[in-house]
This record gives sequence, structure tokens and C-alpha cells, in this order.
Amino acid sequence: LPDDIFRDGCAEVIKYGVLYDEALFDLLAQTGISFPREDVIARCVEHKRNVVEQDEFDTGARMKLNLGHTVGHGIEGHSNFTVSHGRAVAMGMAIVARAAAAGGLCSQADADAIVQLLERFHLPTGTDYAAEDIYRCALSDKKRSGGKVNLIVPRAVGQCDILPTPVEELKSFIEAGL
Repeated sequence: LPDDIFRDGCAEVIKYGVLYDEALFDLLAQTGISFPREDVIARCVEHKRNVVEQDEFDTGARMKLNLGHTVGHGIEGHSNFTVSHGRAVAMGMAIVARAAAAGGLCSQADADAIVQLLERFHLPTGTDYAAEDIYRCALSDKKRSGGKVNLIVPRAVGQCDILPTPVEELKSFIEAGL
């Protein structure tokens, strides 16, 4: 794969470490881009398989696979899709991690570790877009249900929760992570 496409995929690999697998996260932090490809990809597929088997219709645990995606989709949309999905998800994960730390939902150390790992993979962790613009585009995200959006937030590396967030609080959550 071309380097930029490969790095986009690495954002999803990092996502699995943040969601479920502190040991995977640590391995990626130690090895960087030279991680053992087949082993890591098999591990990610295994995580996804387990989640999909547990929640075939995306009504519970499977929602966690959307870590970074609500904010990421807002960034993608505002960019008119000139920002790739992987880069947008990386920015979304970083913004959500920083917002979670700012709100006392996870430690600053864990949020910093997430951002640093994304940066180690040369993925973007911030944007010049205004919170208002990201928010406006994120409102059409599939994770919105009426007046709430289900944000996936890290509590620690390897542990994330679904945080039903009133739509009117989403913009301030994004602002806290920018």
C-alpha cells in the first residue's frame, strides 16, 4: 500500500489498542510503524469478530468501534472529504481523548499517550477547523439518536465507554478537545 493509505489503516489499528487491548497499544508504542503486521492485523480482526458476534445489530458494545468517528466524520464532512477517513478518525480520537481528560473521564497521562501514539505514526491529532464547523457536520452522524449522540470516550488505554451526550453539549465537548 502507499504510505498514506497504510497510515490511514494504522489509525484503525491504534483504535483497537485504545478500545480493548493495552498490550497491543504498548506494542505499537514500542515498535511504531514497524509493528509485526500479520500478528497485529490478526489481533484486530479477532477483536472486531468478537464484538460483532456479541452485538450483531450494533445496538450496544459494537458502538464502541466508532471511537473517534463522530468527530472524525465532522472533520471529513467539513473538509468536503479532502481529509481521508483514517486521518479524520485519528484527529477524532485525539480530540475525544483530550476532551475526556479535560472532563475528568480519563487521566491526562492516558490522553497524552493516545495522542503521542497517533503522532508516532505520523497521523494528525488536531485541526484548524472550528468546533462549530465540526459540530454542525457531526450532527448528521449515524450515531445520533434524536437529541443525543453516543460518543465513545476512553476511560484508560484499553477501556472505553459509550457516553450518551445531549446534542447541545457536543460542541462544548469538541471545544474541550481542540
